[in-house]
Amino acid sequence: MSRLIKGTGIMMAMQCGIALNGQSAVHADRPNVLFIITDDQGYSDFGFSGNPLVKTPNIDRLAAQSAVFKNFVVAPACSPSRAAFYTGRDHLHTGVWGVPPRDNLGTDEALLPAFFKASGYRTFYAGKRDMGSPPNSTPWERGWDNGYFVSNYQHKDPVLPNRGATINPKGWTCDIMTDLILDFWKQNPGGPWLATAAYIIPHLPFVCDESYMTPFLEKGLSADLALCYGSIAQLDAAIGRLLDGLKESGQADNTIVVLVSDNGMSHKTNSGQEYSEKDWAIRDFHNLRGEKATAWENGIYVPCLVRWPGRIVPGVRSQLGAAEDLLPTMLDLAGVSPDSINHLPFTGVSLRPVLHDAATEMQHPDLFRMAISGSGAPRDLTAGQPRKFEDHHLTLRGLRFKYHTLPGGKCALYDLVADPSESTDVQEKFPEVTAGMAKEIRIRWDALIAEGRCFIPMPDTGKKKK
Repeated sequence: MSRLIKGTGIMMAMQCGIALNGQSAVHADRPNVLFIITDDQGYSDFGFSGNPLVKTPNIDRLAAQSAVFKNFVVAPACSPSRAAFYTGRDHLHTGVWGVPPRDNLGTDEALLPAFFKASGYRTFYAGKRDMGSPPNSTPWERGWDNGYFVSNYQHKDPVLPNRGATINPKGWTCDIMTDLILDFWKQNPGGPWLATAAYIIPHLPFVCDESYMTPFLEKGLSADLALCYGSIAQLDAAIGRLLDGLKESGQADNTIVVLVSDNGMSHKTNSGQEYSEKDWAIRDFHNLRGEKATAWENGIYVPCLVRWPGRIVPGVRSQLGAAEDLLPTMLDLAGVSPDSINHLPFTGVSLRPVLHDAATEMQHPDLFRMAISGSGAPRDLTAGQPRKFEDHHLTLRGLRFKYHTLPGGKCALYDLVADPSESTDVQEKFPEVTAGMAKEIRIRWDALIAEGRCFIPMPDTGKKKK
């Protein structure tokens, strides 16, 4: 059947009533899951993280109600991080080693919604299409019952393919996606459901309604920063409507909400130029090194919020967490067995123990990461040409120490507790740590190469690299 949904000036037909893949039982005791992903929103792009200029009152409110991970690590760019979110695996082991055309997620990878569907959940997706290079990789072909996806950063009047007929609603994409998800859970008041809200902002180009940009211009910020912060403010308003709609539907207390950004902030403006030194100092409020697509902290360090009223005590979680931990964690919290479907081994771990008790000491493996742009980024190689460890910028990121191997055989060690800006190499001060991490990072690289799932070139589909 179809129904009309209204909101923000749009009216569209939405295909619904998709079968539960043979599932008919409704597990009323299971929590719903709302998974919110923002795009290129760096650690300094939130009010609750300390930025005095950016306006994110709704996300700040969510943070006050959530467990807030302060040592959360993603990948340097969107496709790699989302591959980890959806598979529970280090993105390099899934076949994703960059953005299109290097986003060839293995067709044997089991994704987040498939686990929930096997346990009787309805599943829905609205937002950015990612890892869509391989054939048969639309959201509904990879586990969501249905979904509306947007390509090419259409921030307004998007073309939205879905399981039914492609639609072309008018309005701001973030509002349209929000309405689609609000309508989805109104149709499923008894639950359980999993909804993925994969927003495409604040990814370039920065485009927003004038009402969100004007207050920043009035404060004397440049047009570049006003557009950026205006986009973030418009995103925050959309997320606020999601959270308010959840409360109004009476489902807030039985819904786990997870919010995370897929990588750090871009150094570019709409013109394609880099920010001025003054503007970058304002936006990079925490003075982190690097930017999106790099393996420095500004590329891979973001907050992660997890809310479940009455079940998870709000507050800071200082333990290490990672993109690949989110799937195992959501399954664990919801009581969904990871063995409900066949899947490749998770490399992530469940963070449930520290969500239930902030004082829990949890051993977490150090995190292997790779720059995907700039010096040390992987390049396409001709057949038979060996890929060399020494040509890449690789990092091993722990709770305190972070080890870098750089092109040309160089390396560095940083104490992130004392030096979050990664400005002082402390190899000589911590020789044993250096030796141990140098050995481990080489073991990780060798295992990746031996596995043979990564760095496989995609056929030429005419796509341009982003």
